[in-house]
Amino acid sequence: MNKELLSYFNLSALPFTKEIPVEKLLQLPTVLKAVRTSRLLVETRGIGVLIGESGAGKSCIIRLLDSDLNPGLNKLVYICHSSIGILEFYSHLCAGFGLEAKRQRAAMFLSVKERILSLNRSSGIHPVLAIDDAHLLCTEILQEIRLLTNFEIDSYNALTVLLCGQETLTRKFGLSVLEPLANSITFTIQLVNLAKEESCSYIEQRINQVGGSSTLFTKNAMALTHQASGGIMRNINTIAQAAMVKAFLAKSPQVEVEHVQSVIER
Repeated sequence: MNKELLSYFNLSALPFTKEIPVEKLLQLPTVLKAVRTSRLLVETRGIGVLIGESGAGKSCIIRLLDSDLNPGLNKLVYICHSSIGILEFYSHLCAGFGLEAKRQRAAMFLSVKERILSLNRSSGIHPVLAIDDAHLLCTEILQEIRLLTNFEIDSYNALTVLLCGQETLTRKFGLSVLEPLANSITFTIQLVNLAKEESCSYIEQRINQVGGSSTLFTKNAMALTHQASGGIMRNINTIAQAAMVKAFLAKSPQVEVEHVQSVIER
């Protein structure tokens, strides 16, 4: 049915998919602010926290940050397997840094630290460790992250860390065992949900990017999509895509309020 839907609305591709090239990711004010702060975190070589609801665009921020980094000066290592044990965490970390995983945690810890120092000192490359869904990390791993950033008796910043997760992550920092990590956080980035104007702009821009008309969704349909989604991009994508299908099946030239309403009431 996708081919018929694209042809019906004169689109070159589905507008509300997550498979978007990084250069086409939208530069909305909310997103731009988070990216700018993330860049500052890398420049100051600290430990940062990016907080947002599920689907609010945290992975989008990481992709934009990665694309903006100079590969000759920075290396971003991305980990998204968060609900794991300490040995699995180090195995993923070793893989990210191009190292062979070992059986012992201490051996992997030393290997990773040596690679980080080598990248900085020998190659002039500063590594950035971005951990997605960090709210799922166990306390033991969060403690270990602070140790990973301790170089030369805690006098040299050889690694930038960006912990991305939901609000529950910041609550963990109230634990006494995580006080050293909490005290080391230099930036906390709160990714707020899109305002109504941003949601409407998001919908229009996504449609324009695939050759569609910005009037494909009526203003009332966009307003209802924003209200139902709570301004969360992933929710906007889901509702808008389903509403387009409803409009197509009804042979409507536009996505109207009733099409969005039928999606959110199902």
